[in-house]
Amino acid sequence: MALDTTLFDPALTFWGWSCPAPGELFSRLADELEARGLVAPTWRDAVAAREEVYPTGLATASCGIALPHADAEHIVRPFIALVRPAAPVPFQPMGGIGDVVDAELVMALGFTHAEDQIGALQHVMEVFADEHTGDALRAATSPAELIALLRG
Repeated sequence: MALDTTLFDPALTFWGWSCPAPGELFSRLADELEARGLVAPTWRDAVAAREEVYPTGLATASCGIALPHADAEHIVRPFIALVRPAAPVPFQPMGGIGDVVDAELVMALGFTHAEDQIGALQHVMEVFADEHTGDALRAATSPAELIALLRG
C-alpha cells in the first residue's frame, strides 16, 4: 500500500528540539499529539515500549532516520509527525543489527492499520536511497521544504 503523503502536515513538523535520548523525544511528542487529539494517553508508554523491543533506527544511504510507532489501539486519527532535532538522537538499529543510528530525522508514524506502516517504510527507503537527500534534509529551513522533500 502506498503512503498517503497528505499526512505530512506542517503543524506536525517540529524543528530544533533538544532531546538527547529517544524517551525524551517521545515524551515531548506525546504532549503535542495528545493535545491535537491524535493519540490516546497510552501512546507515550506504548511507543517507548515498542521501541525497546523493535527498534526503528535506520541508517540510509544519505542519513540516519528513525520511524517510531505504536500499535493501532493507541492511535485516534492517522498522522505522520516529523521531528528534526537540534542534534541527532541515538536510536538502536532496526532489526537489532548494526551500530546505533544517529537520527537526523524522526518520523513518528500513527496508523490505524498495520499494513500502512509497510507503505511508509517503502516510501522512506525510496526517498532516502539517494545519497543527496541527507544534504537536502540538512539544508531545509522550514517545515514546507522538509515536507516537499519527503513527498518525493
